[in-house]
Amino acid sequence: MLRRRVREGSRAGTIAAAATAGALIALGYAHGAALRPLNSVAHLLVGSRAYYMESVSLLVTPLAIAVHFGSVILWGIVLALLTPGLTGGRLYPASLSFAALTWLLDSRIVPERLRPGFESGLSSSEIALLYLLLGLSLAWGLDRERRFATDERG
Repeated sequence: MLRRRVREGSRAGTIAAAATAGALIALGYAHGAALRPLNSVAHLLVGSRAYYMESVSLLVTPLAIAVHFGSVILWGIVLALLTPGLTGGRLYPASLSFAALTWLLDSRIVPERLRPGFESGLSSSEIALLYLLLGLSLAWGLDRERRFATDERG
């Protein structure tokens, strides 16, 4: 059972990481520096220079992608463990609430050094959009995984 929840969360997290990484690039593009918001995530490993990388960097960009995907996959696993058996109309509100709590944790509770980094170049409404996308994509991924598993068994 635990293995199945971890698998569901990992797959949903991968979907959400791809969706939010794409959104970060699109938001960066709108600001004239396509990779800056995504690269900023690498500040956890390379320090403040990540905030200034506006295009592909052979060091910063792969690290940013790894940190972003790793953290969102971890959030997917946590959500899967917290919402066993929820699907459809019950899963989406739970996932959106979880995304709101994630935003609260990322923006208000953890020390600045552990924050995502993309907030340095995005507006409040863009960040809200990003966390909304996180909640929706995690819910969609989990719902898909759970319905597919149910279809396989029954």
